[in-house]
Amino acid sequence: MFNFRTDLASERKEIYQKANQLEKIEGIETNQEEIDENIKVERVKITNENGEKAIGKPIGNYITIDIKKLKIAQEEQIQKAAEILTKELGQVIRTTCKKRR
Repeated sequence: MFNFRTDLASERKEIYQKANQLEKIEGIETNQEEIDENIKVERVKITNENGEKAIGKPIGNYITIDIKKLKIAQEEQIQKAAEILTKELGQVIRTTCKKRR
């Protein structure tokens, strides 16, 4: 297994792809959404054992919300970031509740 220095699935995927000169990793699906110039959401879905082995994370869904300049953000930008986080958490909760029914 590859030795990673990060816990983020998105960063592990990127490191693994660069180290192995891969365009795509079988067993991993990704989606990136750029909200604005300061907020980006990346969703990584590990779908099988190959994806698990590649980046050392179990099958599942992983979300990274990257907020640049958060320390100097204005109230409006902080509110927007909070709304994005609320939306993502709501989706996780809805998905989890559907699976448990």
